[in-house]
Amino acid sequence: MAILQVNELYKGFAGEPLLKDITFSIDEKDRIGLIGLNGAGKTTLIRMLLESEEHDPSPDTNKRGTISKKGGLKMGYLSQHFDLDEDSRVFDELMSVYSYLKEDYEKIQWLNNRLAVDMDNFDEIMEELSVLSTKYEQEEGYAIEYKVKQILTGLNFPESLWKNRIGDLSGGQKSRIALGKILLEEPDLLILDEPTNHLDLTAIEWLERFLRDYNKAFILISHDRYFLDNVINRVFELEKKTIKAYKGNFTDFTIQKEAYLSGAVKAYEKEQDKIKKMEEFIRRYKAGVKCKQARGREKILNRMEKMEDPTNTIKRMKLKFEVNRVSTDRVVKVENLSKSFDGVEIFRDVNLDVYRGDKIGIMGKNGTGKSTILRILNELESKDSGSITWGEKLEIGYYDQNHSGLDGNATIIEELMFNYPLSEEQARTLAGGFLFSEEDVFKQIGKLSGGEKSRVALMKLILDKPNFIILDEPTNHLDIYSREILEEALEGYDGTLILVSHDRYFLESVVNKVYEITKDGSTLFKGDYEAYKNRKEEKVKGTDKGLDYEEQKKIKNRIGTLERRYEKLEVEIEELELAKEEVEARYHEAGKKNDVGELMDIQAELDGLDEKIMLTMEEWEATSLELEELKEAAS
Repeated sequence: MAILQVNELYKGFAGEPLLKDITFSIDEKDRIGLIGLNGAGKTTLIRMLLESEEHDPSPDTNKRGTISKKGGLKMGYLSQHFDLDEDSRVFDELMSVYSYLKEDYEKIQWLNNRLAVDMDNFDEIMEELSVLSTKYEQEEGYAIEYKVKQILTGLNFPESLWKNRIGDLSGGQKSRIALGKILLEEPDLLILDEPTNHLDLTAIEWLERFLRDYNKAFILISHDRYFLDNVINRVFELEKKTIKAYKGNFTDFTIQKEAYLSGAVKAYEKEQDKIKKMEEFIRRYKAGVKCKQARGREKILNRMEKMEDPTNTIKRMKLKFEVNRVSTDRVVKVENLSKSFDGVEIFRDVNLDVYRGDKIGIMGKNGTGKSTILRILNELESKDSGSITWGEKLEIGYYDQNHSGLDGNATIIEELMFNYPLSEEQARTLAGGFLFSEEDVFKQIGKLSGGEKSRVALMKLILDKPNFIILDEPTNHLDIYSREILEEALEGYDGTLILVSHDRYFLESVVNKVYEITKDGSTLFKGDYEAYKNRKEEKVKGTDKGLDYEEQKKIKNRIGTLERRYEKLEVEIEELELAKEEVEARYHEAGKKNDVGELMDIQAELDGLDEKIMLTMEEWEATSLELEELKEAAS
């Protein structure tokens, strides 16, 4: 059943169409990936769905399109610009989602207190209290703290920060809090704009599980192809100012798109052949005996809405990395590297051995110092201890995710011409290959979008012609198509590469070694991302050859311990629920006797039982999850 229907939407800017003839529907459990080039209008479309931006009348029909929603449809939107209470504490900010339940809880407490002083209205108060308490339980009011803890834990938000002010958090931490809030709200239509930004792989995988279990509809704007593959069942692609829907995940979309393009190319070629024949007929007979037919065909040709060439209507970034000279065989050796900030140790005993031709992915949880290691290698950060031994004939190129190497006050053409021996024509030609038009080159870098800054940084990296490239989150702000081009360029790169990225699809395509960083050091995994992932799974299963007999035995013993604890907790929960039913019966009897003192004592007993039930259920769920993961890994 459709919860939202869109028909023939149009949106224009400066007299030019941005979106036209936008028509689609969304059903109750659709999992939609909304994709398209940067600037294709994805955010504008979402704003129109949310009614925060108006759509325009079509210039062809002078009629407005329509957006029809199911009655009472609750929509939730996580944008890349979030609105949080800067003075609120982290835990309280997420709890604010349930403010309506907090009011009910306070009303329940107030009604309980009234029972002690307002005996004249005892029956009336008891009835209101019963209705409110039932409603509170039905809405799982006693589980809201547990839900908040689940979200914070899943998003890898450390408990030590739960009482911190929102205003004291980093941008990435605020992003995770905003994501947590929207997930807790559980809207009928959830709209997430790049939700994996600022998440490490553990949190991304948790979010994947959350969305797979989400029993309502969602729209996901994301450039993370691995993530899209794992959670969506439909793709909406914005291209050529309109929208086309495909069934299946991202991989299914790429197969269907290729087939669609193949058919479109054939149709275009057929139409071109028809046009050529008509033009030839017009040219040959315009002044002859068949001039009427020729003029008729000329009118048809002029009125004909011609297809665009599907092979060249979309501009793609041109990217190729070259090297000036070859480095020595060993590029760099890092031994026992350590780093602390403000007395807090970030990592220690990190060891890296990098050889010519290596394409290394640095992986690990947020906060383990991955980007710091890259900054130390690029001499932008000092190390506390350890040694770094460099090879010879090295020319290093560094891509910083914050683009700190760009002059925010310079224009694009100034940034190129001031740093490299380029003529204006050469600079313009290069910028054009990176999708900057003649007017764009005069834009000030500080006012560019994240994607535009990324393209300027990549231009400079190409001009440097390094034989050792260091990349820190290079796919941030790049659309799917640009990521694919960057992948191809790095696959064909003859030098050495070390990078940090959370884009698993990108890692799978580019790297041939993985170093996993933890607080206590580094571990080398040979092979691509898939090999790294499989090896990690083998470690969990206890089938990895690197695990000895004692370690495998520990995993089996842990499963046995968890199974026994799981069964015991189920019995405890059942006993607590029965005990609660008995206490509720006593509460009802005390109400009949108008025994206020006994009512208050029993209410306190009920509150204590609710707390015990919630804590036991938390432990039961945690045990269940760990047991499920270990059993799945051991199967």
